Formats: sequence, structure tokens, C-alpha cells
Amino acid sequence: MNKVMLKHISICSLIAGLIFGVFAAIPFIGGLALFAVLFLSAPFVMLFLIMAGKCDITTGKDSIINGAISGFFANITFAFAYCIIVALLYVVFKFTTNYFLTAAIINSPIWLLIVLILFVGVLTATTNAFSGFLTYYIINLIRDIYERKHSSEDI
Repeated sequence: MNKVMLKHISICSLIAGLIFGVFAAIPFIGGLALFAVLFLSAPFVMLFLIMAGKCDITTGKDSIINGAISGFFANITFAFAYCIIVALLYVVFKFTTNYFLTAAIINSPIWLLIVLILFVGVLTATTNAFSGFLTYYIINLIRDIYERKHSSEDI
């Protein structure tokens, strides 16, 4: 694993997690944002970096590692952004989008929140490792179909 590629993956994942965390505070979009950070953050980051020319995934192992790193970092920033926004909304405006989560965030000790965030981070890393591998498989399938189609036209 290249350090430069690791830096690009982590920065893009942190930005994606922050965006999903901000969208999660919106009442009807929160569930979709949670689904996106659980399953889709690795494909978003991988496709963005491949299109930008910053990343080239050559093996399935690379895609699994990139997906796990992307999922973990996206979850960390997602959770911190969501917790801060929910706490500010409750303290300043007395507004909550989810009573249970707001009560858990406001009334729980900080160490418990950190342990919960890390636990969900490992879960997110696992699901995004699978979705990253699935993305690698789909990219290679499309690449093979494209090469077969264009190789038959050249003959």
C-alpha cells in the first residue's frame, strides 16, 4: 500500500463521512445517509479516486483494504459530525430528529460514545470492504466487456 494513496483514500473518506454526517441530521434523509456510510462510502471514494487518476486498484486484496480504510474513516467523521450537530440542535433550539439518539448522545459518558463509534467503525469497515471488493469486481467486468467489444471491432 502506497502512503500517498493511503493519504488520498483517508482524506476523501473523511470528507465523505463529514458530508454524510451533515445530511444525516436532516430528518427524512438521515436513514439514507446512514445506509450510504455503511455500504456506499468505499465505492464512492474508490470511483472518485479512479476517475481523478489518483488510485489504481489492481488486485482484489487492494480493493478490500481500500474499502475497509475508507469505511472506517468515513464512519468516524460521520459519527462525530452527527453527534455535534445533534447536540447543538438540542442545546440551542431544543430540536431533535431522533429522541433516542439525542438522549444517548447528550446523556452518555464520552468514553461510551467513543467505544460505540469504534465498534460501529469496525462494522462499517467490514461492510465497506465487501462493497469495495464488489466495486472492483464490477469495474473489471465492465473493463472486460469493453475490451471484448472493441477487440472484435478491430478485427
